[in-house]
Amino acid sequence: MSYAPETLRPHERTESNGGTDAPARPGAPWRRHRGTGRPYTEEADWARAGFFSAGLALGALLGAGAALLYAPQSGFETRTLLAGRARRMRARATDRWDELGAELQRATRLSRRRVRRGVVRGRWAAADSLDY
Repeated sequence: MSYAPETLRPHERTESNGGTDAPARPGAPWRRHRGTGRPYTEEADWARAGFFSAGLALGALLGAGAALLYAPQSGFETRTLLAGRARRMRARATDRWDELGAELQRATRLSRRRVRRGVVRGRWAAADSLDY
């Protein structure tokens, strides 16, 4: 099955089908490539963009109103709930920070002991080597 070179996209033309570019995929019925969308010479339709923006704003307002109407508790109860959660999160963060500090102090103490132990063992080794 053969296609005329003008029906192929430029990158699909070959020497055998009348073009000079890369080979076409065998068996694929190619048609001339046409651009999609509007040309750049047309101006934007600002009236449509304005209607879309107005609809978006109206939908956001209606959604916020519906959320307030269907809220499971009053504003005071919601603020109280959020404040309690914030206090618990702060207490947890403080506890974890204190635990981290204690862990670092413990690790520092252990490393100091290891350094001292190494220094003492080094002195003993030096004293032993001098004795022989």
